[in-house]
Amino acid sequence: MFLAFKLVFFVQLGRLARRTAIKPLKVAWPGAADLPKPDAELYAEFFGISVVETPLATLVFNTADFDRPFLTENHKIWLFFEPALRQRLTDLDRTASMVERVRSALLEALPAGEVSMKAIGKKLGTGTRTLQLRLQEEGTSFQQTLDAVRFALADHYLRKTMMSSAEIALLLGFEDANSFVRAFRGWTGTTPQSVRRQGEASQ
Repeated sequence: MFLAFKLVFFVQLGRLARRTAIKPLKVAWPGAADLPKPDAELYAEFFGISVVETPLATLVFNTADFDRPFLTENHKIWLFFEPALRQRLTDLDRTASMVERVRSALLEALPAGEVSMKAIGKKLGTGTRTLQLRLQEEGTSFQQTLDAVRFALADHYLRKTMMSSAEIALLLGFEDANSFVRAFRGWTGTTPQSVRRQGEASQ
């Protein structure tokens, strides 16, 4: 998964830059619950903690780790490492599926309302036609991917936070709360309020 690669990369970067075996307090990303057991065990061994499922990719560190000296405070050292780091990120981009790249871009773009295929294609450096064809090859479409990301986030916000429908609509890139409610009903056959009550009842 592209998000998993990113988190592995940044943890490894932190360990190298601070010259210590930094261990995250929490590591999570969408789809983590579906990892095959051998993969989950490998990630747990690398991070030093089991990976959990959340709608958003998450890394939480101990504040003490941020007090450690960062070798890139030395500008010359940073200039030495930067090209290799940028190349590594580019390589990760190439190995990720288009669906994973679109999901990652949507998670960043939704709060700004940048939800069109053209806007996401621009972020990914590809044209809309190419983007559409690549997603079709992977058995999905841009709209299906957008709906899946929005639903996962909406379900999390409704069950785990007290944000209003208007606030959630804004974070998901909808024009208003009514548009969000209509979309949610189309995804689930029920209302956001019903899901919120279910979440409250299970707590």
